This record gives sequence, C-alpha cells and structure tokens, in this order.
Amino acid sequence: MADTAQPFVFVLMPFNKKFEDIYKLGIKPACEKAGAYPERVDDQIFQESILQRIYNQIAKADIIIADMTGRNPNVFYETGYAHALGKPVILLTQETEDIPFDLKHYPHIIYEGSISNLIPDIEKRVSWIIKNPEKRSFSQEQLQIYIGEVPLSSNPLIDSQLGYSDNLSMTGFELQVNVHNSTDSTVQTANFQIGFFTSGKIDHIFIGGKTIDKIPHPGGGFIHIYDKRFSILPGAWEAKACIFSANLNSFLQNDEEEIVLRIFSENVPKEFPFRVKFIKVL
Repeated sequence: MADTAQPFVFVLMPFNKKFEDIYKLGIKPACEKAGAYPERVDDQIFQESILQRIYNQIAKADIIIADMTGRNPNVFYETGYAHALGKPVILLTQETEDIPFDLKHYPHIIYEGSISNLIPDIEKRVSWIIKNPEKRSFSQEQLQIYIGEVPLSSNPLIDSQLGYSDNLSMTGFELQVNVHNSTDSTVQTANFQIGFFTSGKIDHIFIGGKTIDKIPHPGGGFIHIYDKRFSILPGAWEAKACIFSANLNSFLQNDEEEIVLRIFSENVPKEFPFRVKFIKVL
C-alpha cells in the first residue's frame, strides 16, 4: 500500500517481460530516490476490471510516467487520458523513432535501453515536479485565443487583406495572435508553444521577422511551429504578429483558407480552427 505522505507515481508501460528490469531496476528506485511512491497496475490488488483500475489510478496519481517504447496503443491512449486530466506526465522512450508526430513537441527521456542513464533523469524530473507544484500543467481552458479582436471559439471567418511583399513574386497577409491567461486567481502561469496547420498554399510563416519551422503533415499540408515558448502570468496578455506568405496566384478575391492554430503544452494539444477570407489590395 502506498505511503500517503509521499506523492504517488503511476507508471504506464507495455505488459512485456522485457520491461520488467526497466521498471524494477530503473523507474521504481529513481522515484523512491526522489521521495515518491511508484506503482504499476500489476503491483496492485483490485476487484474492478483492469481498465477501470488504470483510469482510476491515473486520476488518483500525482505524477504519471509513461514508456512510449514500441508505440503501444494502450499506453498511448492512457497517456492521452492523463494529459486530458492535466496530470504531470514524464514521457520515456528507448528510441526517438517511437515518438509519434503529435508528441514530438513534448520532452522525452530517451534512454536507449540503458537503466543507468534512466535513473538520474527520472529522479531529477520527479523531484522537480514535487518541489514545484505550482508549475504543473495548466488547464488550457484558462487560455483565451484571439486573431486580432476575434475570439477563436467557433471556427470564425476573418477578413484579411492580401498585399505584395518586398519580393514582387510573393503575396502575403498578416494576422495578429493575441493570447490571454485568465484572471482567475486560482490559475497558473501558462507555458506553451504555438503552431499552425495550413494547406500547401502557404509557403512560409514569419514571426518576429524570422521564418518558423515548416514540417510536412502526414495528413497533407504543413504544420509551422514557433520554437519559442510563451510564458504568460495569470491575467497577462501576449501578442504576436504572424505574416503568412504565399505565391501570388495562390488566392483569388474572396477566397477562403482553412487554418488551425494549435497550442502545444504538457497537456493534450488543443486546436483552434478558423477561416481567412481574402481581400486583394493591388
């Protein structure tokens, strides 16, 4: 039975013998060194179904450790559930190739099968979470996202002027992203990154005069990731001017373009779709 004076760490990993030493010789002693009590579901005695027990323990846990090695679908689903509950989640993997596209922006401990490398990293992260409870994952519901003055709450249609850039072969438009952290006194500092899903019509997105990273999306189009993190105190605002560039012939008068703004944080990513209607300025 767990010592209730210690933070409870619930460990998610595949039920496979090759993970036994990873858990017993790596994860478990590392958590104990950090002053936490770790358990896997197979350490416990219970009467409900195993799935009910896992969800119950995720909800109860102070910290989640999830080993993503092998892309086990049950571990992925359970990790998503933990993220949705706003739990602090420490992600592990033996190989970078096992990190799926939607989780590449979350920090992982990549231990390459080495327990000796795993122990200090887990101990350090568990210790930090215990010592900094106020800096645990914030609720994304506390964020209010705007394009200009338009809230991104229900796929709004936003008018934007298309104009020529300095390079006469290119045309572009500018959107101002405004983010507000709720003034509720119970909320926490919000730390996150932003990205945009676009079609192939958008060549580049510039923030602060620099091109942000552009990655082909498996489903088509691109995701553009701004690599700098926002850190917004409760009640504060952050504003970023985002310039979208495209080929001159990509858009016609009154064309509409679907864009999705995505928030990346320690929680499950949250998406804010919106549409842009273009008015050409010649």
